[in-house]
Order: sequence, then C-alpha cells, then structure tokens
Amino acid sequence: MIKLKTVRWKNFLATGNTFLEVKLDKEPMTLIVGKNGAGKSTLIDAITFSLFGKPFKKINKGQLMNTVNEKELVTEIEFSIGQIEWKIRRGIKPALFEIYNNGNIINQDAKSTDYQKYLEDKVLKLNFKSFTQIVVLGSASFVPFMQLSANDRRVIIEDILDIGIFSIMKNLLKDRSSSLKEEMNDLEYDIKLVQEKISLHEKHLQEMQAKTDTKRKSDLDKIEETQKEIIKLNEEVEKHQDLVMSLMNSIADSTTSYKKNNELDKYKSQINKNIKKLNKDKSFYEKNQICPTCQQDILENFKKHKCNDISDDIEEMTDGLSKIETEIANVCNRLEEISTCNKKIQSEENDIRTKNTYIKSHNNFITHLNEELNKKDEVVDIDKHNFLTKELEESKTTRLQYVEQKKYYDILGTILNDKGIKTRIVRKYLPVINNHVNMYLKDMDFFVNFQLDENFNETIKSRHRDDFSYYSFSEGEKKRIDIALLLTWRYIAAMRNSVNVNLLILDEVFDASLDQSGVDDLMKLFHLLDKTNLFIISHKLDVLDDKFPAKITVEKFKNFTTMEYR
Repeated sequence: MIKLKTVRWKNFLATGNTFLEVKLDKEPMTLIVGKNGAGKSTLIDAITFSLFGKPFKKINKGQLMNTVNEKELVTEIEFSIGQIEWKIRRGIKPALFEIYNNGNIINQDAKSTDYQKYLEDKVLKLNFKSFTQIVVLGSASFVPFMQLSANDRRVIIEDILDIGIFSIMKNLLKDRSSSLKEEMNDLEYDIKLVQEKISLHEKHLQEMQAKTDTKRKSDLDKIEETQKEIIKLNEEVEKHQDLVMSLMNSIADSTTSYKKNNELDKYKSQINKNIKKLNKDKSFYEKNQICPTCQQDILENFKKHKCNDISDDIEEMTDGLSKIETEIANVCNRLEEISTCNKKIQSEENDIRTKNTYIKSHNNFITHLNEELNKKDEVVDIDKHNFLTKELEESKTTRLQYVEQKKYYDILGTILNDKGIKTRIVRKYLPVINNHVNMYLKDMDFFVNFQLDENFNETIKSRHRDDFSYYSFSEGEKKRIDIALLLTWRYIAAMRNSVNVNLLILDEVFDASLDQSGVDDLMKLFHLLDKTNLFIISHKLDVLDDKFPAKITVEKFKNFTTMEYR
C-alpha cells in the first residue's frame, strides 16, 4: 500500500516563502474549506507536482511559481510502501528533483526522464492518469471517467488493469512490421539487382568463351602438363614418406635400445666393482690370521666357510657378467641397425625436400601462367557467377523467412489489437467493475443498474426508465456515478496490480450538485471506507463543519495563502 503521509510546499502558486504542510494520514476524514480563489485545491497540485512533476490543473509548470518571489519553488512529499520510507523533493529556480529511500538519496547521476520513469514504474507503479482517476474527483480541471471519450476511457482502464503493456507491445509490433516491410522492399530490389547481374555475367561468360585462342589453349596445356608432373612428384613424395614412416616404425625401439644399452653398461660396471670387492675380501681372509680391528684370531673354519661363500658369489656374478656382455653385444648390433636406418631416413627426407622444391617451382609456374591468362583475356571468374547465384538463393530464402515472419506479425497484431487479448481481459473484469459500481451506487441510495460494455460505453437502467445515458441525470446523480466509478477504480487497482493508495480527495463534490440527502448518503459511504484518508475540499462550511473530525481553513492574506488547522 502507498501510504501518503505528508506534503509541504513554498513559493508554490499563491503560497509564500514559508512552507505550508498537510498531514495526509493523520485523520480518516479532513475538511478543507475556504473562499473561492483562496488556494484550497493547491494541495492537489502540490501532490501531483511532487510525484509526477506536473500540476493537476491544466497550467504550465512555469505558472506554478509564486509571482511575487519568482524563485525557490519547493515541494516535498513523504510516503511509505511496506517498510520503506520514501521522500520526493522537487523545485523550480533552481531545478530540483530528488528521491530519498529510507533517508538516503538515490543516484543523482541519472537523467531526469529516466529518474521519473523509475519512480512511476518501480516505486509507485502508477502514472499520472491512473493516479488522478483513483485519488481525485470533482476538481474543475478534472474530467470524470464518464465524460471522457471511449478511447480515453480505454487508456484509463488499461492502466488500472495493468494491461497497458499490450499497447506498448502493439506499438513495438507496428514499428517492427514497418521495418520488416521496408526490409522486404529492399530485399526485392536486391533480388532484382542480383538477377540482372547474373544475366549480364552469363552473357559475358559466353562472350569470353568464344574468344579462346591458341595461346590460351597452349598455356592451359602447359598448366595441365605441369599439374601432371606435380601429381607424379606428389606420388613419389608419398612413396618416400611411406618408406620413411616404415623405417621409423622399424626403429621405434631406438630410444628403448639406447636406454637399455646404458643400463647394461651400468650393470656391468657395478658387477665388476662387486667382483673386485669380493676378491679383495677373499684375499683378506686368505692372508690374515688375526682381525686387524679387534686383534683376535680368525678361526680356520670360519675363514674356510667365508672364503667358500665369497667364491660362490664371485662365480655367480661372473656368470651374470657373461650374460650381460652377451646382451650388450646384441644391443650394440641393434644400435648399428638403427644407425643404418637413420641414415636411410635422412637420405629419403633429402629426396622429399628436393621433390617438394620441384613441386613449389611447378606451382609458381602455373600461377605465372594463370596470371598471364587473366591479363591477356580478362577471363571472367566462374566463382563470381557461383557467388551471385548463391547470393540470389540466400536472398530468396530470406524472402521466405520474411513472409513467414510477416504471417506471425499479422497473427500477433490480431491478438494485440483492441479487439484481441485486451478485450478478453476487460471482459473478465467487467462483471467485477459493474458489480462494484452498482454496489457503491446502492450504498448512496441511488438505485439504478449501471453497466459498462467492452467498448466502455455505458448502459443505465432504472425501474422507471429503460436505457439512458450518464448525461440524462442531474449533476448530483452524475456525481454519485463519478464517485462510484472512482471507488471502483481504487478497488480494481488494488486487486489487479497491488496499487493501493490511502489518499482520496474530493474537490467541491458537495458544492452545488448535492442536496442534504445526497450529502448524508455520501457521508454514510465514506464512513464505510477502510484504510482511507479522505480530504473533502468545499466552501459549504455550514453543511459539513460538524461531520469531520479535522478541518483546515484556507484564507488569503496579502495575496498569500494561509492555513489554519482545527
């Protein structure tokens, strides 16, 4: 719910350089009284200017400036939506537009137009027209719903039902349809142009074909012979490459063989070291009777046993060494074979490089001949013809896509027009609208059957008369219908798009058009309104004074508006 709390203003219309302030949520009903011209309706203009940057009256923004001070016009409005407190400040001379969210000002770098769109679309979810239809009734500059044209009625209801998006979509579709039509026209022109190019190109190809001479044929023959030589050389290169691949496969174990040879050399070296050490140990036991470390005798049996073990180890290692040396010999033989293969691979690769050089030379020769042919005969490139043909086919395909797209646009246009989806939604809500209008009329003791149709034309019946229009009624009766519609729009807006405003302002509704019975009926209805802060602007103090808990008296003093609160 949008809960409007406070509005204040200075140097605004007839208000001087001191802020006037009105608490919008203090009382359920407030009476604003004063003489004509005193500035009673300034409240409405201050609210709409604060929220939407435009006055409620049909005047220019420049006319809002107090003609005495002519500067520092400022309006401020405070409201809450849920838990968020909002404040809007606007001014003229200097220009001012500020939005505060819980006391913090929002992005001052945004353009004013985008800033206002953000306020209406994201915060209020209301535009000027919708706001005035559900908040204000009876101002002299205000046109009630029933006095609007059918088209203007439609706009209001679309806003309240939140289906204006379909009109936006319709306009976007219209623009896209127009663009598509232009693109289709351009495409048809391009297709004709390409067709003409293809025709000229085919004619030129025929002419150039007829001009083929001996020199051209000779050059083409040379090209053919050279291409054959290239093919032959390529075949030879492929054979060389196959042989190289075969040789490389045959020596695929080269890395393993080199590695194995190194490992065997290491093993051989290590075994020789081990044999040398064992011989040294055996010689020690054979030559020594006393341990040099502990100076104790070495037993003969121990020496004999030890020497036998060492001899066995030496014999085993010697056998292993013999096997390793045999394996080393085999590996060396394989490495010789690998070396031979590598030399052959190198020779084959040299042949490949030589033949590739010949191929490159032949290709250069062919390129040269082609360049000579192009210079002499100006041969038209067949690829150009193929390109144009492809371009034509693509354009025709695009044309078919455009035709299909236009069909979809036509279908969508039918859906989005006024008789389409919007009418279906309106039909859905019409019973609700009509029921509520009649309910409010009944509450005001006005017993008629009011019906709006899908074209927003009214049919009104009573027990005494059949069909008649809004303009058939007295001013007081028309006011009842206006009020019933206003309250209905407030209900629908709250139900449809969660737009619920606490404020309701009736400007001179009680003046001249309602008798005492009408006043009493309206007051009974107003007492039934829930969560609504009602402001009645009137100069009928004698009739209304005792019916309101709060009153604001508006007067003019030295051409400046003043307010007195009760």
